[in-house]
Amino acid sequence: MFDRLKKLLGRASSPASFSDEDYDRWYELKRRGLEYVLGPMYEMVSHGVIPFFLGGRLDIYFFPGPSGGTALVSMELIEPNGSGPKRSKIGTYELIAFTKHWIGDEAARQAFDVMLPRLS
Repeated sequence: MFDRLKKLLGRASSPASFSDEDYDRWYELKRRGLEYVLGPMYEMVSHGVIPFFLGGRLDIYFFPGPSGGTALVSMELIEPNGSGPKRSKIGTYELIAFTKHWIGDEAARQAFDVMLPRLS
């Protein structure tokens, strides 16, 4: 699907092209790894209106902590082959941020509304 969107909007595919199945498998592996460390992923995802690969903002995935607080995680920076948008001395990376606010708390909604645009 992503390759079709890139072609439609005039962006060339990356040299290492991945199928939708590759991305689905990669997403599932990332999710399982993150859930092993952070606990179960929240059912809501903050999607960018414009996809990240087209210059939009990152999708943010939420992992509520067992005693309050939430981890906010990107899951689209590292490609299935391990490449990412920027290489550093430690390799490629995903973004993770923590807040004391719990994602399921309606009273914390304003805090998330301020936070999310700054993260992506």
